[in-house]
Amino acid sequence: MKRRLFLILLAACLGLSSCQAQNLPGTSPATEKPAEPTDPSADTTQGTEATVPATTEETTTPATEAPTEPTQPEEVGLGFTALDSGLIAYLRGNGMAEKSFTVSPLSLKAALALTALGAEGETQQQILNALGFQTVEELTAWYASVLIGVADFDGSIFGQDKADCAYHVVNAIFHNTDCDGEFREAYKESVSKLLAAEANSYAAEQITAAINQWVNDQTAGMIPSIVSDASKAAAVLVNALYLKTKWTEPFGEIGMRDFNTVKGETEQKEFITKTDTFRYYDNKKTQMVVIPLQGGVSMALILGEDADLSAMLRAADTSRVRVTLPKFEVETSFSNKEFVNYLSASGCRQMFVDGGAEFNPMFTQELFVDDIIQKAKVKVDENGLEAAAATAIILNRATAMPSAQPVDFTADRPFRFVIFREDDAPELLFWGQVMD
Repeated sequence: MKRRLFLILLAACLGLSSCQAQNLPGTSPATEKPAEPTDPSADTTQGTEATVPATTEETTTPATEAPTEPTQPEEVGLGFTALDSGLIAYLRGNGMAEKSFTVSPLSLKAALALTALGAEGETQQQILNALGFQTVEELTAWYASVLIGVADFDGSIFGQDKADCAYHVVNAIFHNTDCDGEFREAYKESVSKLLAAEANSYAAEQITAAINQWVNDQTAGMIPSIVSDASKAAAVLVNALYLKTKWTEPFGEIGMRDFNTVKGETEQKEFITKTDTFRYYDNKKTQMVVIPLQGGVSMALILGEDADLSAMLRAADTSRVRVTLPKFEVETSFSNKEFVNYLSASGCRQMFVDGGAEFNPMFTQELFVDDIIQKAKVKVDENGLEAAAATAIILNRATAMPSAQPVDFTADRPFRFVIFREDDAPELLFWGQVMD
């Protein structure tokens, strides 16, 4: 209860200290007409039984050696903001189209907010543009709305070993004390006040374990580690997200049934079902059903071809629907520069430039973003869902600027010389020339 009150007060303070942003992510769904189907490989099963792909194995995304350009948000409306839609479309277009995976745009955006507050110039503006903002005030107002959502959620993992419901979004910054430089005090105060981020400092041999322990604790053990070796990083900026909630009414178990995979194969999975009145959308090519969970959270299940989620939600009517789906668990690790490639292709490039990134407000030495890693996991069963994500932004010291190619000055012909005293008004001491 104390933590909930604290979050409400903190979010209110952030809202007052920030300019009121208009059209913040997740608050103003697009008004475009639902997009026409674009994915010919998608399941087009009709009827009232909704299923979703299932897996119990972790997916490590493949390297994207020749990434495609990000799909424009208006072409694939899979999310609520340009970054949400663009990121999902990019991942699907670069090796993930036929793989089970999960990604947390919110965790990525929160981690990027930590970089934005420590950046300046073109670097900061590119990060803000990628996030869909023009100013830092808009960004911090958005994050205040995130914290209000956390505070309003009924439940917490704190003070209980296994809470029935929890919603948890937290940030932290980690400094490697064995590397030159340190976080500036103004930056630490800024991310603490505006993003509720805690600051930590550890030696090189301790920082990896410290980061992983923090992530493990903040995700209730769902993400036990996020970095394999942070000993050479100058700084690491981390977000953790945890959600656990129940269906408003539980599903019933119906045992093993066939699940048809995207490859046309059949697998046996354990299914659950429930018949109730839900928000429902069907345009004969795409079906969507929205199932409420406790705490103001909903899960939309979609069958068929791609369409604009926001538009479908607006167009949905209430219908009595029998929902049938498998229990599933999806775990994905993005550690092959997927987020770096996506952001770079989207125009957010400067922060990745060694020697060109502008993070002077953050750190006393020159830094650049070397990598962005995310791990995400979702589990769904007859009782509800549990989900977690962690995003780590790895910053390294900029290397020394490469020496320019030397120009030649070879005095093998007549030359002159001048000897003078360095002063505000240089005094000529000797002048001469060598001719032979």
